[in-house]
Amino acid sequence: MTYFPVVPKYSNKDQLKRLIEGPGLILLDGALGTELLRNNVDLAQPLWSAAALERNAPLIRKIHRHYIQAGARIITANTFRTTTYSYEQAGFSARESGLRALAATRTALALAKTAIGDSGALVALSMAPVDDCYTPEAYPGAAVAAETYQVLAETGANAGADLALIETQINLEEALIALDAAGSVGLVALVSFLVDDNMKLWHGDPLHHAVQQVNEYGAVGILVNCVTLPLAGKAAKELAERSPLPWGIYANRGTSQPSAEGIINEYYSNADFAGAAVEWARLGARFIGGCCGTTPDTIAAVHQALESRV
Repeated sequence: MTYFPVVPKYSNKDQLKRLIEGPGLILLDGALGTELLRNNVDLAQPLWSAAALERNAPLIRKIHRHYIQAGARIITANTFRTTTYSYEQAGFSARESGLRALAATRTALALAKTAIGDSGALVALSMAPVDDCYTPEAYPGAAVAAETYQVLAETGANAGADLALIETQINLEEALIALDAAGSVGLVALVSFLVDDNMKLWHGDPLHHAVQQVNEYGAVGILVNCVTLPLAGKAAKELAERSPLPWGIYANRGTSQPSAEGIINEYYSNADFAGAAVEWARLGARFIGGCCGTTPDTIAAVHQALESRV
């Protein structure tokens, strides 16, 4: 029987380097939006999960705690859309957008930090595409991205983020801008891409080129997220062959891509997801978690499978 040890708990930011470079798997959390939807929270665009920070803060903290109880060692704060850009898209003035974004990011980090308690888990600042994750042409350009990510990174670092998770990236230029912003405030960063069946980012760059670039820019790990299980398996093989960095996968549980609002109609079982996770681990994944459609029960199933299954 092959045993996939899960890394022990660490209790402070100074040990982050040891956590990433040490032995064992690092279990991430699963979807936050899915859990909000399951609790009938409105996730309308463009603010999506950010709006829940004002109306559903106790629920967000509870979801984080459930992922900790499931075994997650890195919890992602609800900062996926807590940017001035998102609030401006929602119709607020530039000044009010800035204030709301600042407050929302601080609240998201505070909820995550409170939720982890003395578990030793770490909190990641989510740095998602400035505009839509599934629409490459919506990228607002380097200048807007640089300003948006810089403010988010500074606010997140000051609010206590342990690291940055630059996630669901479809444009290599945008990912590198986010990585630069994280580094400028001292946040180490994982970079995670959304890829197609040809192992290309949705904006067109090959995944192997993106791996090379983020390595040169100082990322500490590279991942693929928000893909179906079959595509995740293909990406895992690509990363196992190509990545000089620790790599990982956090896939969707849906049998197809979710809608723009995160709605999924047909799911793989938690057992199927956990079985796929064991295969990613066999290929050498260091980071494993869940994206759209996954729940604390999914992460608990993955945790159990990684510790005990062949």
